Amino acid sequence: MTYSATRDWWVTLLLWGTTLAIAAAVVYSVHKEEMDSMAQVGIYLALTGTIVLCLVPLYALSYTLSDRDLRVGFGPVGMRVPLNTIESVTLGSGQGLAWSWSMSLKGLVIARRGKSMDVAISPQDQDGFLRDLAARCSHLELHDDGLVARE
Repeated sequence: MTYSATRDWWVTLLLWGTTLAIAAAVVYSVHKEEMDSMAQVGIYLALTGTIVLCLVPLYALSYTLSDRDLRVGFGPVGMRVPLNTIESVTLGSGQGLAWSWSMSLKGLVIARRGKSMDVAISPQDQDGFLRDLAARCSHLELHDDGLVARE
């Protein structure tokens, strides 16, 4: 099952604003300087790649649950979290040291056995995600504020 990521408005604004500022600075610099056409093409190709790298995560980030692991990321970029290593899932935004795969401050934080850094995610359907994860992880049980280890 694949879950789309929630995006806070300010994250969208920040990424679009940064991308547009970079693009404007590059276009201004190229037109201000006298460059041959091949150099301009190379710079515009690099700019296109930068724009894609900035905006693809904003729209393609997802979380995919299988019977063995949780894959977080977009396209070829991401990480896998084996389900048997998940110790708990709590509401939060991943303060402190965390691998943040979240585009929102209202997400879930996954604590993993043997790892010092948590994983922060923000699925749009948090309740559905938690129910689905609980069904796949027999060592976890659903509580009001997330998933905890069974006693």
